Amino acid sequence: MTPPVTLDERAKENGLATMLADLITQNLESHPSKRKAFARLKTTVGISAPDAGVRLTIFFNRGSCVIYDGTVGEPKIQIEADSENILKLSALPLRLGLPKPFSPEGREVLQKTLNGEIRLRGALTHPLSLIWLTNVLSVA
Repeated sequence: MTPPVTLDERAKENGLATMLADLITQNLESHPSKRKAFARLKTTVGISAPDAGVRLTIFFNRGSCVIYDGTVGEPKIQIEADSENILKLSALPLRLGLPKPFSPEGREVLQKTLNGEIRLRGALTHPLSLIWLTNVLSVA
């Protein structure tokens, strides 16, 4: 049985929210190993794509999550990037649950993070949550 991923009613109109709900659901169904990271996640994640004019908040609660339209509360981890770069984050190849920094995709994301195209807040204060989040969202 797949752990529940729920879209709040308003989030159903948010294309990024529906895409992420589908991505998480498919990852959990296709890769049972990701369920362990999903079961550990108890945090809030804010994601915004200014180019598409969308924001969302994901509340992870150890084996379930609810995705809301807009920013709700104060997310512990915040990611801001254009929609193309948000999709690239989900395509990062992983090794031991961490992005491979020396893969072409890993180098590209690292470069975009350093030059500000991808902004990430909360990584230093919530490193384990970020690792588990990366594992759950990665299609690799």
